[in-house]
Amino acid sequence: MMHEANVSDHGSDGSGSESSSGIVVANEGTESPTDGKKIRFLETTDFLEKTALSESETTIKSLGALNYERPKLPAQWTNSYSSGALANPVGGPGDDFAAITIDQPPTLTNYLTGKRPTMNELIKYQTQTKLDDSDITNGLQRLNSENSDKESDAEAQTKFGGFGWIQGVLMRCILCIFGATLFLRMSWLGGQAGIVVGLGVLMLAFIVVILTAISMSAIATNGEVGTGGCYYLISRSLGPEFGGSIGLIFYIANTVNASMNCVGLAEAIVFILKDHGITLIDGDINDTRLYAILTCTLLQGIIFIGTEFESKTQVALLITLTVSILSHLVGTFMPLTPEQINRGVTGYSCNTAVENLWPDFRGAETFITVFGVYFPAMTGIMAGANMSGDLKDASKSIPKGTVWAIVITTIVYGLAMITTAMTTIRDSNGMMGPVYDNITGALIPPACKANGTCAFGLANDYQVMLLQGAFGPLIIAGIFASTLSSASGCLIGAPRVFQALCEDKLYPYVRVFAKGHGVQNEPYRAYVLTFLIATGIILIGDLNAIAIIITNFFLAAFAITNFACFDATAGGSPGFRPGFKYYNKWLSLFGSILCITIMFVLSWITALITFGIFAVLFLFIKNNKSHINWGSSTEANRYRKALMGLLKLSRTEEHVKNYRPQLLVLTGNPAARQALVDFAYCISKGQSLMICGHVVPYPPSVSATACIRKLNHRLTDWLHEQKCKAFYCAVAHRSLRNGVQGLLQTVGLGKMQPNILMMGFKSDWVSECHRDYAEVLEYLGVIKDAFESNLSICIFRNTNEGLDHSAVMMSNDDSLFLKLPDLMLSDTKSPLNDDYSRGVAPRIVRPNAATNPRKVNELKHTRSEGMLPIHHLYSRHNSEASIGKTKKSDFKKMKKSPPQSQFRTKIKSGVIDVWWLFDDGGLTLLIPYLLSMPSSYLQGAQMRVFTVCHNNVSVDQVRQKLEKMLKKFRIEFSQVIVLCDEDERELYAETIEEYETLVASLTPPGQSCLINQSLQASAQPRTMRYLRTRELLLEYSSASNLVIVTLPLAHREVVFSPLYMVWLEMLSKDMPPTLFVRGNQTSVLTFYS
Repeated sequence: MMHEANVSDHGSDGSGSESSSGIVVANEGTESPTDGKKIRFLETTDFLEKTALSESETTIKSLGALNYERPKLPAQWTNSYSSGALANPVGGPGDDFAAITIDQPPTLTNYLTGKRPTMNELIKYQTQTKLDDSDITNGLQRLNSENSDKESDAEAQTKFGGFGWIQGVLMRCILCIFGATLFLRMSWLGGQAGIVVGLGVLMLAFIVVILTAISMSAIATNGEVGTGGCYYLISRSLGPEFGGSIGLIFYIANTVNASMNCVGLAEAIVFILKDHGITLIDGDINDTRLYAILTCTLLQGIIFIGTEFESKTQVALLITLTVSILSHLVGTFMPLTPEQINRGVTGYSCNTAVENLWPDFRGAETFITVFGVYFPAMTGIMAGANMSGDLKDASKSIPKGTVWAIVITTIVYGLAMITTAMTTIRDSNGMMGPVYDNITGALIPPACKANGTCAFGLANDYQVMLLQGAFGPLIIAGIFASTLSSASGCLIGAPRVFQALCEDKLYPYVRVFAKGHGVQNEPYRAYVLTFLIATGIILIGDLNAIAIIITNFFLAAFAITNFACFDATAGGSPGFRPGFKYYNKWLSLFGSILCITIMFVLSWITALITFGIFAVLFLFIKNNKSHINWGSSTEANRYRKALMGLLKLSRTEEHVKNYRPQLLVLTGNPAARQALVDFAYCISKGQSLMICGHVVPYPPSVSATACIRKLNHRLTDWLHEQKCKAFYCAVAHRSLRNGVQGLLQTVGLGKMQPNILMMGFKSDWVSECHRDYAEVLEYLGVIKDAFESNLSICIFRNTNEGLDHSAVMMSNDDSLFLKLPDLMLSDTKSPLNDDYSRGVAPRIVRPNAATNPRKVNELKHTRSEGMLPIHHLYSRHNSEASIGKTKKSDFKKMKKSPPQSQFRTKIKSGVIDVWWLFDDGGLTLLIPYLLSMPSSYLQGAQMRVFTVCHNNVSVDQVRQKLEKMLKKFRIEFSQVIVLCDEDERELYAETIEEYETLVASLTPPGQSCLINQSLQASAQPRTMRYLRTRELLLEYSSASNLVIVTLPLAHREVVFSPLYMVWLEMLSKDMPPTLFVRGNQTSVLTFYS
């Protein structure tokens, strides 16, 4: 029963995430210590009786709650446990405690409930979890029965135990296979195709259905089988894509098959009544339609009574059918009557057998059309599978019953064709018997054969078996039994397939048909829908026409079933383990190819339409199955192909033509830095690797791993919702540098490893130098490590907007952040409180970008032929006023757009300025080229390329060489602008003042400057050069949409110094979005084809 105990917290680690007992309590990613709380212990009875507990209460289940086998505890431990106190393994009796375990022996219960101790619980001999009412309820229901929620009470459950393989599968398959074709078309088949080719038709159909049955048997023995028949089997084994599309096709095909059998019975009724001079409407097709509709209505009424009652009628129908077949067989040996002789019956005769040995196709009939009429007879092999929910042991009954049914019915069909072909001639006028040549003994055909007016004989009369029967009424009863049994089997199986399909919500607006009634969950609504569809098909009124439709649908369904089974095996998924020993994947593949071939030979137009319908259904389910996870064969194949692709790629030598930028973007929480994610995605576009790296400011521990897993799940979903084809990867470490080192060492697989590290610019680095200088050194250490790891590096600064918008999103009550631990968002006690990849920018607006800069058009430059024209954006005298209207409006629009979607809003007629200052292998050019391609916010942007040369070099020559090189690289540009780096030119006073103010701010009160004086002096020439570059940037690019600058690369002492941040600050301050790019000195561009 329930006990209460106070559990005190005797201590914890530095994070406070573990109690003295070593149990980590997690609630939606947060930690909840147990100090001072009352904890409930639940025994088995409480587990069943108490179903509603407050979510705020932490519950620890006793071992009996989950059927754990409780080992015998040492005596000194027993008292503490029984009194309700948790035993602390720390300091306990080591030898005795080592012998204790809560490991469970393998039981089916564990796999039904999905509840077992975690690894952490096993090593601590304690189980702790938050009680989830839905888990308890679902676990108990699944233990009781897979479908217990659909049953009215327990007594009704035991009343109907399920069918065995004979009554549930064999009899139903036989009765469904024996349809109108047996008595009404087998004699016609022998007359058209002859005995030899007719047997070929039967064997072809036999091969198709036996291969499909083998595949179905493999699927049926791949796990527990529930209600839904072939749809359930395929969908649960091969996934919803195949299951949903095949299930709907099977439903339609079975419904049409029911219509065909009703029409077949109606044809027999019309013929019999016409012989007695009875007609209702016209004695032809309209009478057939009327009788077929009445038959369908009668069968539907019987089915509404219940499948158990219908099963009893199946036994009577099978007996009737067996007696009828025997009556025909006996009748072929009886003396002939004058009526039989006049209608072409000869009895067993060698002459008749020889005449009917080979085909004599009439009219438009061919081998394939005759096959199309016969094949629907064999499509009843799914009748047993459709009753899977009513079987005692479906995985054993379906294979055994289906295979035997196919063998038995094929033999009977063959005997029916052979006996009629050996005892009846093809053509007779009905007035006189067969006439043979006295000399040769050959049959002399009647005159009516020449003009095609013969009404009797194998090729003309569908009622030959009725004519030959020992007792005519028995043959009529057989016709009734065969057609009614097939039609009823289809009218029962099809709605159950559709009901299961609707229950899974694979298609919209059909959920209403999922509701069942009674003990056996009868799909009454689906019965009504099936009846209406069948009635509509009956109105066609022609059995042969309906048979062709059925053949096409069933061949398509069989082809897809066989291929899906082959696909599941070829995928190599360990979860597909069929127990049917005769299964072979190559048989399934052969069966699929055979079905497709027959479909296209039969009618290639209809085959294309059918497969088009299947493709639409398949793609619809594939793109709308986010709530379903059954384990799809397509997912198994996707995994296999990805694995094989990675292995092949790992053996491929790298080539510059195959270079792709593979980004490791230090986004932190990507949901908080959507701008950085979007900008990086404009480069990768889903065509290359992009990984969102997150260093979680948390010491590595078990609880940190649990939080990271939760983050990985949620943020991966977030990336998918944002339609960003990227991966999320997180590591736990309080040091950013160490965390990034871990990412650089472990992220990626084979050749799919990052070659570019992208991060946001740390705009608050100056204030951090005063508050915590170690943070700035951590940031610089990441840059230094990237250089030393031979990685390309990109640093992105988003003007004054910044990149971190978590505060804005949390103020809007964004659930993604509220559900995550606060520590994942910010930790003021951690050195990662800014995460360094946020790029948080202070709201500073430079009052004057520059004073009296020179105009771009004052420089001598030429535009390369075939390149895009561009207008000058501004003059230095008034940079804001001289911006063109389009550019100014775009610039304002960019500033006013929501920060989270800034890099999702496409900019028309954008401008990218590339400052290619140093040769880094071409990455500085490749990145802007990718940003100007489709699927980027700067799609179609014009690219201007700037470079700086010395005074003693010809500007024209440098420009011409650069233009020639860009053309060879096939990089589209609008301008190439070469600027002279005048070493003797003095800097603007404003620039010097900015620099000196910045350096002075790096001197904390009462301390020396953070920049080493000797280092500052030695790097003075480069500092002056970057200050002059800043002036040029302000002069020419302050109104561009994006500025890309080659990232300075200096000695490691400089990179690991605030002086390096001074360089980056001066180059990007008060500029448009600026991206610093530095390749790893390896060529990423080539002009070779």
